[in-house]
Amino acid sequence: MTDKTQTMRTGAACRRWGIGLIAAVLMLVIPGAGVLHLWKDPDVILLVPEGQARWIRYREPSTLNAYLPERVTTVFRRQIRIEQLPEKAPLTLRALKTAEVYLNGQLRAPSHHDPRRWKEPRRVDLASGLVVGDNELRIVVTHENGHPALLAHCSEPWIVSDHRWQASHDGRRWLPALPVDDISPLSVSREFPRSDRALVSLLPLFVPLFALVCLWSLRGDASAGGMRWPPLSPGAVRWLLLGAWLAMAVNNFWKIPVPFGMDFPGHTQYISYVATYWRVPLATEGWQMFQPPLFYYLEAVLFRSFLPLFEPDTLVRLLKLLPLACGAAHVEISYRVCRLARPGRADLQVIGTLVGGLLPMNLYLSQSIGNEPLAGCLTALTILYACRTLSGDDRSNREGALIIGFTLGLAMLAKPTALLIVAPLVLFLSAALWQRGRSRGQRIRAVLRYLIVLLGAAFVVSGWYYLRNYIEMGRFFVGGWDASRDITWWMNPGYRTPGQFYHFGEALLYPVYSSIFGFWDALYSTLWSDGFPSSLISRKDLPWNPAFMTGGALLSLIPTAAISAGVVVALKKGEGPGLQMLRFSVLCGILYLSALVYLFTTVPILTSVKASYASGLTPCIALLATAGFDVLARRRPVRAVLYGLLACWSLCVYAAYVVV
Repeated sequence: MTDKTQTMRTGAACRRWGIGLIAAVLMLVIPGAGVLHLWKDPDVILLVPEGQARWIRYREPSTLNAYLPERVTTVFRRQIRIEQLPEKAPLTLRALKTAEVYLNGQLRAPSHHDPRRWKEPRRVDLASGLVVGDNELRIVVTHENGHPALLAHCSEPWIVSDHRWQASHDGRRWLPALPVDDISPLSVSREFPRSDRALVSLLPLFVPLFALVCLWSLRGDASAGGMRWPPLSPGAVRWLLLGAWLAMAVNNFWKIPVPFGMDFPGHTQYISYVATYWRVPLATEGWQMFQPPLFYYLEAVLFRSFLPLFEPDTLVRLLKLLPLACGAAHVEISYRVCRLARPGRADLQVIGTLVGGLLPMNLYLSQSIGNEPLAGCLTALTILYACRTLSGDDRSNREGALIIGFTLGLAMLAKPTALLIVAPLVLFLSAALWQRGRSRGQRIRAVLRYLIVLLGAAFVVSGWYYLRNYIEMGRFFVGGWDASRDITWWMNPGYRTPGQFYHFGEALLYPVYSSIFGFWDALYSTLWSDGFPSSLISRKDLPWNPAFMTGGALLSLIPTAAISAGVVVALKKGEGPGLQMLRFSVLCGILYLSALVYLFTTVPILTSVKASYASGLTPCIALLATAGFDVLARRRPVRAVLYGLLACWSLCVYAAYVVV
């Protein structure tokens, strides 16, 4: 080995270590800054216990109601028996949001009258007001947009806020205070069959299917000399799924109620507005009018075209054709992405097409009116073209950049969530182009040209809308919860606790509205079932088949395990287009997950986290599932079992959303 070669290798190793060190620092600094912001921001309702003191509130069941701002007061009281008077009795309290402290009927600390200072601890010395014997401590907490809550502790005498306190709204009816982590299930969730019982009731259907697929898989392995032989070719599975989507659309067209789906009145109001005035409304002009306009303009064209031909009910049903087409497009996109990432592996292409084409969030979301199916479809299409570039399948870098930028711009003109894939696109596509260049100068020029074309095309398509927002509203993006819209409301639980970030399990048995228990239940229940049953509040109004829908929550552990294993595969050492696509998928997933965590924390309502926000990552989910199944299904018996379970899952999720 020459000295020059050794020096080059040493330099490359140093660069890798340097890049790794920078990445590690960024991974620590950026989340740390985010946590610090969330900790101090008074708009983030995060209730963290202190020692043995717990946040407590008035004991009342959670509901599905949306509440307008209203001044609500809760009185908390605790009886204290003193045998010997202490010299000091420093009480530390935090209140959501303002509080007055009374001891034995005497005001000890008035309210500071600034609700934005609620995270600042207040300290009150109780010593001078205590008497030997029984004492009563009362703390009056007021909140105008959520549950009043209290955290208090004092070392001498021993006082901590816990279940031993009492709470009242009127000072007459007293109930034991409720720790804020003690959240009761919503009554509507218990109207649906429990997942395990639903699955047992479906065994007469699933057992024969499972046995048939297992035997078919084992026979195929044997006939192929031990090779992995799928029962159907990927192309056949693709056409089968597209036919199934068409059959579902035809079957459900007249059976699903007209006013159906999340925020149905807001979406139809937006479409009607555009069809009448043909201009983009401001975010303050309606419930859903903070959304970008692409979906609503396309629907307005459809609305005006068919207005003279159909009755209003039929016309509204026709507006669902665009979301349905977008949902079905995930079948084709997943199929093509898996062909790029797994050439020569028909079995994995079949699995990826099945998982991507039958994701429950796309099945139920695409049967109502809203912009998320279109945004998800366009984002997934952008990812498909990005994977073509990563695989080296693009004939022209400039043409590929133009197509990716155009589809990205359309996706951002449908929903701003597409912005989250910009960083992974820039990083991975730049790296792919860099490796193809012959010299350093050529590489730099190729990367810069590519990024200028890509980002320039995206800006030309969608930039005007975000610039308009900035000019008219003072910010590029206006969210549905933005204070500038003057639309203030809240839903349960109205706050977040650390337990809501690590609690998980309710979605496995009672997926419907399990989001009230925490982040992971919300994510799982909306990814693998209609966890918010299309915003309906009763089982009798939901057209889906409840046994299949809830039973699918347990069967979905199979693709979940495969996706998790696929993430591990993506992190292993190695090179190649397929592995780069997996890593691209993981990074996209991390960014979307981070955005959902932020949303979950800053908008503490029941429906703030929906997996459907990430429907554009459907091809990424399909790719990770193929990588996971490749690892989990290496042994023939295990492979046969997994194929059988995957067949049962496919039938279950499809049957859940075909209206009988």
